[in-house]
Amino acid sequence: MILKPGDVPRAGKRLLAAGLCALVAGLSAPQTASAHPHVFIDGGVDFVMDASGDLTALRITWIYDPLASLFLLEDLGIFGLDDSDLTPELRAELAASQTSWTEGYDGDSYLWHDGDPVALSGPVDPTARIEDGRIVFTFQRETATPLRPGSDTTVKIYDPTYYSAYAVTQAARIEGPAEGCAAEVEPFEPTPLLARLQESLAAIPADGMPEDTEIGARFAEKAHIRCD
Repeated sequence: MILKPGDVPRAGKRLLAAGLCALVAGLSAPQTASAHPHVFIDGGVDFVMDASGDLTALRITWIYDPLASLFLLEDLGIFGLDDSDLTPELRAELAASQTSWTEGYDGDSYLWHDGDPVALSGPVDPTARIEDGRIVFTFQRETATPLRPGSDTTVKIYDPTYYSAYAVTQAARIEGPAEGCAAEVEPFEPTPLLARLQESLAAIPADGMPEDTEIGARFAEKAHIRCD
């Protein structure tokens, strides 16, 4: 399990900032890991529907940045950046390393329906692969009961502490019956005030954390599903 410094309850998928900084220095790369955020994750959200057209799960994709991918692979003793380097056992170990979540960690994905939060399960059927030197994780998060999306069903993707920065770079898809439904991504668009806030967070050292432990919600990426 990879622990995030100073935030053990949320640590299920975190990289050690000190180790990441050391790796950056050793590679003579820009010191991006010394600022907030430390890890950059692209990916997407798909909506999984049952035969009745009700939402039963989210399919989450995380695509780690190249440096974080390299550090995580080496931390697990995997010294290659090609998917063919992964045996079934290593693939399973890699998937588990970022989807074995500690209690209290919410997976940086939050489902809201008609203004109310919807509880989601932990990761189901996790997978891991390597594409172009980046690790790609996928998994499902299930709803306790199926729900019919309306005009206000939204997934917010963010790390509350802004240790990781997310970008929903893939189109939101609907898996299963989608009659009368449409999905779309709403990227984060910084206002001048939020842009200045991001700049101030970049000054936080690698071993520091923002005073506001929910600061990341201000930078949330969103995916919507709307049904008639």
